[in-house]
Amino acid sequence: MMKMLVAPIPSATDLVDAGIKLKTTEDIFRNLISYEQCSPKCTDRITSYAVLLDNLINTTKDMDILTSSGIIHNWLNPEEAMQLFNKLYHDAYLEKYYYQKLCQKLNKYSRRRWPRWRALLMRNYFGTPWAIVSMFVAATLLILTIVQTIFTFMN
Repeated sequence: MMKMLVAPIPSATDLVDAGIKLKTTEDIFRNLISYEQCSPKCTDRITSYAVLLDNLINTTKDMDILTSSGIIHNWLNPEEAMQLFNKLYHDAYLEKYYYQKLCQKLNKYSRRRWPRWRALLMRNYFGTPWAIVSMFVAATLLILTIVQTIFTFMN
């Protein structure tokens, strides 16, 4: 495997001072989506990806999860990044959605009972380390109380 070397470049300030105009990521994505829409030979892969990301990112917490997982490399604040992905593909026509099977699998999994219960438990009862410790202590005390009651009845 060949190792890529990254060549150092001037800072953004130096580039702007030299007359370089910086483009936002949104413009690049929108131009790629427009190119897909206008070219009959192009597939809708980038538009499909924009739709998928829009569905995945609804809150800044969603953005933080995708960033910390390494799926998205974000140099904006989470609010700006969320807004960027939520308005990328508006007014675009999708002939084929390339992530349809993935979305169907995700919907099927998330509609099952256990994932919904797990999400509810994690959100309401195990959201912090102290909540986990307190639930463990409460369960231990309950078990010890039951054992003590059983031994009391046996004597």
